[in-house]
Amino acid sequence: MRILILPLLIPFLTAILLALCNGWRRTEKVVSLLSCLGLTGFVFWLLFYVDNHGIQSTVIGGWTAPYGIALVADRLTAIMLCLSMGVGTLVLFYTFFTVTETQQKYFFYPFFQIILLGVNWSFITGDLFNLFVGYEVMLIGSYGMMMVGASRAQVRQTMKYIAINAIGSTFFVAGIGLLYATVGTLNMADLSQRTALITGDRAALVTAVSMMLMVVFAMKSAAFPVFFWLPDSYPIVPAGVIGFFAGLLTKVGVYSLLRVFLVVFRQDGHQFATHTLLVLSGFTMVLGVMGAMCQWEIRKILSWHIISQVGYMVMGVGLASSSNPVVSRLAIAGTIFYIVHHIVVKSSLFLIGGIAEQVVGTQELKKMGGLLDLSPVSAGMFLIAAFSLAGMPPFSGFLSKFVLIRAAVEGHNWVILAAALVTSFLTLYSMSKIWAYSFWGHKVRETPAHGYRWLMAPTAVLVLFTVGMGLFGQPFLRLAGDAADEILNPTAYINSVMQPVGETVSATGHARLIDAKPQALMVTQVLVSATGEAPR
Repeated sequence: MRILILPLLIPFLTAILLALCNGWRRTEKVVSLLSCLGLTGFVFWLLFYVDNHGIQSTVIGGWTAPYGIALVADRLTAIMLCLSMGVGTLVLFYTFFTVTETQQKYFFYPFFQIILLGVNWSFITGDLFNLFVGYEVMLIGSYGMMMVGASRAQVRQTMKYIAINAIGSTFFVAGIGLLYATVGTLNMADLSQRTALITGDRAALVTAVSMMLMVVFAMKSAAFPVFFWLPDSYPIVPAGVIGFFAGLLTKVGVYSLLRVFLVVFRQDGHQFATHTLLVLSGFTMVLGVMGAMCQWEIRKILSWHIISQVGYMVMGVGLASSSNPVVSRLAIAGTIFYIVHHIVVKSSLFLIGGIAEQVVGTQELKKMGGLLDLSPVSAGMFLIAAFSLAGMPPFSGFLSKFVLIRAAVEGHNWVILAAALVTSFLTLYSMSKIWAYSFWGHKVRETPAHGYRWLMAPTAVLVLFTVGMGLFGQPFLRLAGDAADEILNPTAYINSVMQPVGETVSATGHARLIDAKPQALMVTQVLVSATGEAPR
């Protein structure tokens, strides 16, 4: 399925075209929007196609797997691509009314497309080296996005952001280098087969490498103890774009943890890494929400909440290592559902924060007030999104937390269960502080500032989505459960990438058939060795 290149090719070509159109402000906006709308339609079609026809893959570069560049779309990948493009398109429309001419002059929209390219690349790649490339492309776009306007605060925080991510990139390169030296491949499907057969000292070395990669992905996710860069970095991003940063960028790290630690690393002793994640998730939840309680600015409160909510997702990855298959399936399905919920709700909250700033001119709680009277629609949207974030029924946050909490109960993980419940109550408290100071209280203006009404349309779409996920959750839970099954039993993923039966492109550019039997037999032997039973 060679059209899997489109989520990479379209943002890449759009970024080049937008750079050439720099200075033509309306043209840039039209081209950006048309590109995002078209790609959004494609990835939603891809999700329905994968859901009905199974995992799709292609290998480019003139080589067969595992040597070529593999692009793979299973249900999890398709879900993440839909989130990337759906939220990205809504945020793009939002920025049409918030980005200044100066920011647009310094290649705002080309950088936006570069971020989309990096995020999509990270989701659809089938090997660890190209996951690293996707990270770097995404980071290049985010560096540029954080610097548009170039205030002193932006320069200071961007330099810190660059330094932290440079350290992470170094660990990433070192980790995949050691993994290649130990196992002999970086293709995820091939790694899944080979690591399942590794024992003894080599298995211990692969586990050590997995811990190194855990640091990288935890840093990108803003999980404990490497979350300190996020609370000061995100608030300096231009209005509107912070919704995309907050929603998507940290979830690339969570996606990597989910994909790599549950599909790639299957060697003896790999449970140690996932158990470590379970411990870290508890600290991430509690410390994140405590940091939010201490803040007095909307963006900083919401930024700290990103950290605490990431803890729930990491908790799901940790619980997935349980020997009980019911717990594992619940944990993975709950994590996927929670990722969807959090991207939608957190993005909407930051967009509502931008509307509040447009109306009253500030995001400092003690200088705000009266938003309930000045903008009752934004007040209603905030109330829904805040309740959803705290896990109140009937919104998506309740369902996602319910599934994860049920997994913790089934697995008898009482400490992490207590941390999750306490974090939910403290989240509700900190969100009520925003409501009390921003929406109630004395009006800072008698009439609201003009020009903010167009910002409500994309925000309302996200808020309505979280309501729909809560009221009509069964299709979303079914899709998350099917995606969890693909992760727990990677046979279909391995077969699709390694192409036991099918057509590929040789180095000379001519199509040829691959002999299925030796590879299929190897897959069967690996699964019997790893699980004790033949694949279904």
